[in-house]
Order: sequence, then C-alpha cells, then structure tokens
Amino acid sequence: MNTPVVNEIKSLAKMIADITDMPAHGVSRELKDTRSDLIFQNVMSRIDSEPARVCTDAEGRINAINPAFSELCGHTFHDLKGRKPGAVLQGPESSKHSIEALRQAIRLHEPCVTELVNYHKDRSAYRVRIDLRPVFSDSGELTGYVAEERKLG
Repeated sequence: MNTPVVNEIKSLAKMIADITDMPAHGVSRELKDTRSDLIFQNVMSRIDSEPARVCTDAEGRINAINPAFSELCGHTFHDLKGRKPGAVLQGPESSKHSIEALRQAIRLHEPCVTELVNYHKDRSAYRVRIDLRPVFSDSGELTGYVAEERKLG
C-alpha cells in the first residue's frame, strides 16, 4: 500500500492501494503502519456498508459491488461481473422514462438520480432510488460509473 496523502487539516486526501491481496476480514500482514492500518479499515468499512453500490467500467460493465448491493438484489459478484446492470436488474415494470434518463446521463457522462423498479435474482420486483455518478481519472478521462441504490417502500 502506498503512503496515504493527507491535507493540511490531516484529513485523508488520497490513498492508493491494491486491495486484491488483502484478506476479506482482518488486516494484511503488509500493513505495518498503524495509521495506514486505521485508514485501510475505515476504507473497507465504507466499501462494505450501505448504501448498496455497484461500480462499472467506462463501457458500463460491472466490475465491483458491495455486500449491501448483493443483499439488495440477491445476485453475487460472480453473477454480475462483466454484465451491464440494466440487462440483469430491469424488467417489465421498469419505467422506460427512468431507463432513458439513466442512458442519457451515461451518454453525456453526467450524474443522474431517478427511481426505478428493479428485479431480484428470483425475479421479484423492488423499487429503488438510483444515484448514478460518472468517475473520472485525474486527467479527466471517464473511467466508469458508481451507482448507489436505496430501496424504497
């Protein structure tokens, strides 16, 4: 893990880490620095916590979900990896207007908030509020999207 970058008020400004070799729970032996360990634990708790989050690459294919997302829709990461969220989660009761709003935001690389009927793995419907945000690199290149979903009703 690289050394965290903190700003003038000692808040985390940037942290680059490859967490692919980190244990699912607990602390990696490589994290010797207590401060880095605390920051890592904070990052991991935010990743694991609600709201439900799904991340995609720039083409809109799923490359990460958090446990809350899996709990919400019933799909595992293995079920979803490399697929587009709409292809898996939308169905007959999904609003065409909301779907078009999401597509338009993706085309324009803009954020979007909308409500939509999605479907669990067992195909039962549930209503969510989706907050979609594009993610850009430091150079301004689109790298993907993050969508947070909150179940309604």
